[in-house]
Amino acid sequence: MKTSPLSILFRTRSAILLLAMLFPTTAPPPARAAEVRKTSKGAAPGEAPTAAPKSSSGPMAELKKSDNALKKLFARQAPSWSPEATAERDEMRKIVAGFLDFEELGKRSLSRHWDGLSAKQRTEFVTTLRELIERSYIKQVHGSPNYNLAFEKETISDQEADVTATLHSMARGKKVDVALEYKLLAKDGQWLVYDVVTDEQSMLENYQAEFNKIINKESFDALLKRMKKKLETKE
Repeated sequence: MKTSPLSILFRTRSAILLLAMLFPTTAPPPARAAEVRKTSKGAAPGEAPTAAPKSSSGPMAELKKSDNALKKLFARQAPSWSPEATAERDEMRKIVAGFLDFEELGKRSLSRHWDGLSAKQRTEFVTTLRELIERSYIKQVHGSPNYNLAFEKETISDQEADVTATLHSMARGKKVDVALEYKLLAKDGQWLVYDVVTDEQSMLENYQAEFNKIINKESFDALLKRMKKKLETKE
């Protein structure tokens, strides 16, 4: 059976800090990728830049804090059928929501299509995208993944920041190293992630290329319908 691109889009690749996204194996067309990079820098069209957060901790420190919180949660992970597992999944959602900006990811992934949506459509899209990501994330991380996330460098420019890291993990008995780059935006006194690049493949760019293709070929409503259908599918 042929797997749909949208299905691939919401699978997971590894288990920590949304490195779990299994991106399409082919990169977006050059023109599309260039468009994404243009809209991924600075504020969204028509919006004023957000001031850098007044915080004692930088973006790397915030990511380390989230990583440590997840590690502690993994260490006490209960069986999936137990009542404790439900509480742990809720806690995991809170941790992920604490470092990932779902609204920014949704807005940038739709690019120019975002401006044409009503407030209701935007809310519905972001909510569905969030539920898909959270479900894939929780499904993948269950089982206490064995990994070490080594943060290396942070670069801050006004309200934008990049943090590089390397994920050291094991896959089928072999050591695997994955190069990472987190892209963060200053919002409400926090540094929030809106894109994760793994081995030069951008989560945001792949989302935008796939979403744009479906909207142009069909419609936004068709995209949302596919996403909801995927959410209803038991995995």
